[in-house]
Amino acid sequence: MTGGFAALRTFWDDLKRRRLFRAGALYAVAAWALTEAASIVLPAFGDTGVVMRALIVAAFAGFPVVLVLAWVFDVSPAGIEVTQDSVGSGRPRRSRHWWVRPLIAAPVLAALVGGTVWLWTARLADTGESEFTRQMRTDELAVVAVLPLENLTGRKDLDWAGAGVATLVRDGLSQSRYLAVVSAAWTMRLTGQAPKIEDLFVAAADAGISHVLTGEILRTAKGLTITARLTDLRRNMEVGANRHESLTPEEVIGISPSITTLIKQSLGVPGTEKVDVFATDFATRNLAAYEAFVVGMQNFLAFDYTAARQLFAVAVDKAPDFAMARYRLAHALAALGDTASALEQIGAARKDGHRLSPREQAYIAAGGSYFARDYSAAERQYRDLLKDYPYESEARALLLYVLYGQRRYEEALVEAEALVSQDPGDETAWSSVADLNLKLGRYDAAVEPLDRLVLLAPLNPNTHFLVGDLHFFRQEFELAVPAYQKALELDPSFGEAIQRLAQIDVFRGRLAAAIARLRKIAEAVDTPPTHRTTAAIDAAQLLRADGRCREAEELLIALAPQFEAEKITEGLALSIRARCRLEASDLPEALRLAQAAVTGFPGRPTRYLLTRGLVEIEIGDRAAVEKTVRDIQALPARPDPEDRTEQKTVDYLAGLLALRERDAAAAVKRLQAAIEAKGRPFDVYELALARALAASGDQRAAREAARHAADRGKPADFDAEFETGRRQAAKLAAELG
Repeated sequence: MTGGFAALRTFWDDLKRRRLFRAGALYAVAAWALTEAASIVLPAFGDTGVVMRALIVAAFAGFPVVLVLAWVFDVSPAGIEVTQDSVGSGRPRRSRHWWVRPLIAAPVLAALVGGTVWLWTARLADTGESEFTRQMRTDELAVVAVLPLENLTGRKDLDWAGAGVATLVRDGLSQSRYLAVVSAAWTMRLTGQAPKIEDLFVAAADAGISHVLTGEILRTAKGLTITARLTDLRRNMEVGANRHESLTPEEVIGISPSITTLIKQSLGVPGTEKVDVFATDFATRNLAAYEAFVVGMQNFLAFDYTAARQLFAVAVDKAPDFAMARYRLAHALAALGDTASALEQIGAARKDGHRLSPREQAYIAAGGSYFARDYSAAERQYRDLLKDYPYESEARALLLYVLYGQRRYEEALVEAEALVSQDPGDETAWSSVADLNLKLGRYDAAVEPLDRLVLLAPLNPNTHFLVGDLHFFRQEFELAVPAYQKALELDPSFGEAIQRLAQIDVFRGRLAAAIARLRKIAEAVDTPPTHRTTAAIDAAQLLRADGRCREAEELLIALAPQFEAEKITEGLALSIRARCRLEASDLPEALRLAQAAVTGFPGRPTRYLLTRGLVEIEIGDRAAVEKTVRDIQALPARPDPEDRTEQKTVDYLAGLLALRERDAAAAVKRLQAAIEAKGRPFDVYELALARALAASGDQRAAREAARHAADRGKPADFDAEFETGRRQAAKLAAELG
């Protein structure tokens, strides 16, 4: 017992003699100072936490190394030398190189300590078992909502200013890659659903928002005062605030960069990220234009595109170089069906937008591609935007629309679900999830998003339209009709609901009622242009199916100015007129109209090249048909490599040409290939096959093909474009017995 105590005392004396305590203390102080300095400096160089974590691990790992070195070596006036055993220690004499083993052990100890600390910090980075570790995680992105400043001045002329400041701050923050900014639409919903600030904070925290900026515009004897504060909802405390006093009304907008800087500094955003002041300077110089823009955005987010268009036009009129006002005006025009004017405004925005931020310039460029129906370019541009700004909900929504426009519903659904995950209260996103599941035939999967949509937006006509669609696609017409009628009760001009009711009329054998329903909305001058043109297209297709081509042409010609402005369905209207002229044996006019559809339509012209080919076959111009085939084959490849729409169209034309030249066997072969290929048909290809089989003498197969062609199939497959072919097929099947 006495020997053990003596050995412990000797060890304690050695620790003091070798100055291990001093070395350890000095190292701890130095390591602490270094990590503190790094925590301040590294964020300015864009460190996301990895370098800081490595530095902490190195500091821990170095501690045993320092202790080993202090035990083995001593610093004296003569230099660094191996520490000698104390005199009279009573220990056996050690070998001359006894210190080699501790030096070898030092890096091993360092590796063990460093590895342990690295694993420990990795676990802390992935878990949040304590409030402290959760708040200190560097990989947790701040989600910031910027609320409009509350106008407490009593001056109505300043009601827009709070939203104006919030818009500039939101746009400034959106350019950062170190935080996510709640969209203007989401912010507007939050403020509408929870008028009291306490309730708003609770709703925001429940929705995953981490920080909220609030503030007021106050009136004092010295002028206006702006207060702003950033609240951390996770810790329920203010993390930053500022105040601007003695402002004139004209100076209110100018404090936006200061508030943006406040938020970035409070959140530790790297100082290398500059705050863009161009937008604020422009708004300050053009207050009247910016006021119209801000109010226009409020209408735009409320889907009142008519009011938004008027206000954006005022903004552009007051400040012709207001590029973002032109961009928003283009969106409003496109939503109202005036694609030609939208493209004109986008062109002007590009010209005037050279001083905008890269983010805003990217939106303008992508918008130009989208409105021109250059879907491949638009998709690439929106994906690039999301690559740089992954939390941009607007870019993701627009990408969704681009994919939807190409019928790439599976990919569009991925984006819709991402939007729902990003903002669980976004009724438009839930609407897209429900709609896309319906488009994909996943009716059971559409029920949950529809239920959520009914809770979020019971007064939105689109909600009831989609409920109607669920029943329509399930062939539950008796349940679908009341839902569509409810949508029309909420919005009498809701064109899609009228189209669905017309389709139900067709399935019930009431073609005349369907045509009358569609013509009524097509001819109503107070109906939005897009609803009129869409209804006119379907009405014309059904009139043609009913043998009333002259009426179909008259309807389409009467709406020619609307089609020309809208652009999107102009080519389809020309194609229908060409088909009517073809049936009337007016081949020159049919060819002219078909060619006009090919050259005038923004987008992939496969459908219109087919119409031109049909006319050329009727004319008997084989060389022209072969050129049309080459034109179709020369079109760019589709995004889906399995989509063989162009080859399908080529085989169909080749089969019709062979049938025209009385080569029934070749016609059957090419038409069967056209039917089997994956892709979108633009005619009832089975009808042509039935005729080819009849010409080849196979009456039984021809009759079966004709019956198949006459079958409309499921409601989800209904397309008024095919009604003429269906009726002709039914007639052929009857003739074949």
